[in-house]
Amino acid sequence: MTPNTPTPDDTDALARDIAQQLRQALAHTLLDAGALGDDLPALTIEPAAQPIAPALLARSHPGGPKARKEAHALYARCLRHYREVVRPEDRKLGLDDVGAALAYFVAANVYALQGTVILPPMLLRLEQQLRGIVGRSLQWASGDARDKQSYFEQLAVLGVLVGESAAQAAAQGPAAVANVQRAARGYLQQLLGLNADLLTIGPDGLSLQARL
Repeated sequence: MTPNTPTPDDTDALARDIAQQLRQALAHTLLDAGALGDDLPALTIEPAAQPIAPALLARSHPGGPKARKEAHALYARCLRHYREVVRPEDRKLGLDDVGAALAYFVAANVYALQGTVILPPMLLRLEQQLRGIVGRSLQWASGDARDKQSYFEQLAVLGVLVGESAAQAAAQGPAAVANVQRAARGYLQQLLGLNADLLTIGPDGLSLQARL
């Protein structure tokens, strides 16, 4: 399982708007304490009747129809893995948690890029930070249910894809590691709009290192 750098669908307005909101907030506040979302309810949504993201991501997969069909199946497995293994507690409630998926996505990419192991308290802090930004944004408040579900699914699929690929790449050699790192760097740059190599996750959540 190695990522071929599928990208969130370019026509997904909610994903694009939230990415812009995150970039602006990070650039100006670096997720300071005022952005925490521990006073906000979880950003939960009902699952779509049929998965949305696997087809959207497969559409931009390189190759012909056979390659895209195989990619679709891979992305569908990643989405099931997220719901059944990563967040089974949400599955039991019949809901998807967007804040948790966003934190998992960021953590998986930072792990792939830097090898940082994200402990549960760090992941919770990261979720609070990101939930605070997204939950207070006009883009989220005005987004419709399908757009929100598509956004969640893309985060879940790509988070699992990158995380699993990074875990396998170490045994596959430097080229595989470099490929996963390249994908992770691109995802973080696209989502956060900041230099991914300067991002760190610690007990206080996400922060930006000073450039040397």
